[in-house]
Amino acid sequence: MPALNDAARGSRIRVATSAPLELMWVLHFVQAGHEHEGAFAALEPIRLTLGPELARLRGDDMTQYSTELIVLAHRSGTLLDLDLRRFFARIDEAVAEASEIPSLLSESAEEIEVTRSRLARLRTDAAMRKRYVELLSEIWSSVKDSWEEEGRAAVVAEGRRWMRALDDGIPFRQLLGVQSLWSGRPRIDAMADTAAAGGKLILTPCWFGGKIHVIELDGTIYAGQGIRHDEPSYRKVAAEISASIKALADPTRLAILLRLAREPASVTEIARQFHLSQPTVSAHVQVLREAGLLEEKAVGRSARLSANEEGLRRLFSNAEESLVRVFRSERLSAGQQRDGRRPA
Repeated sequence: MPALNDAARGSRIRVATSAPLELMWVLHFVQAGHEHEGAFAALEPIRLTLGPELARLRGDDMTQYSTELIVLAHRSGTLLDLDLRRFFARIDEAVAEASEIPSLLSESAEEIEVTRSRLARLRTDAAMRKRYVELLSEIWSSVKDSWEEEGRAAVVAEGRRWMRALDDGIPFRQLLGVQSLWSGRPRIDAMADTAAAGGKLILTPCWFGGKIHVIELDGTIYAGQGIRHDEPSYRKVAAEISASIKALADPTRLAILLRLAREPASVTEIARQFHLSQPTVSAHVQVLREAGLLEEKAVGRSARLSANEEGLRRLFSNAEESLVRVFRSERLSAGQQRDGRRPA
């Protein structure tokens, strides 16, 4: 059961820990396309051995996306558990549930459809379901010692620190160190503000987490981030910058972005204009979306996509900031070493 489930005294915002969210983050890193170092180096063998199989089992283009796992935890009432024993004990029952998925207003129309499709396949394909649960169990078993020996106590302690900060009147975005919860999806900030005012915003620090996570489930928003922020290595900084710039590295993808800067369009319309298959366009759109370069507006059961100029500015600004920070840090370090001083 959760160790932190009360609202801070001066705020209606709750703070809680979540083993399913930890597993979601582990799956995110396991399906990454680059080598892990530093705090996440231990995930590298799992990424190499189990990541490809998980991607093949899912059979879609949404790698590093595991919202179906969160829906299963939500259905089974285990989302705020500190371990995964009840989650795995109840997963078959949660998979078998044929009810409509939660609202998932934080997700795009395409992401919701992928989540719905995965859950339907898990419900109807016994072999897929069996291997999916086995893979989740194998992956969690690989990180369980780290979670039990260090992670669980660390996130509980961090959660208490977050509660004290909220008690002191620190705004939740400032606490998370972000101006916007999700670049490219400004509606999420408005939803989070509404949830916070109604006591339905839950902040979740994560041991295996990255920069930020946000998910809406039937009116409640779960938002948080990883608590291990070691100084990034050269290779990590390079990988992060390369991953962000990669969105603009493909000529077809850049052409799609420029087309959407002129006028909003659907995936079907883009595919028709560029003489591409819809899966190919969807893959390009997903990369642009993850880079914060697209906005989308639901129109019926589809979505109209448009280019996000602010996201483009932010992409280059963040890349420049990361590079300049490393440059300045290294020059300062070199100067201190020449002067016989140690870095602060």
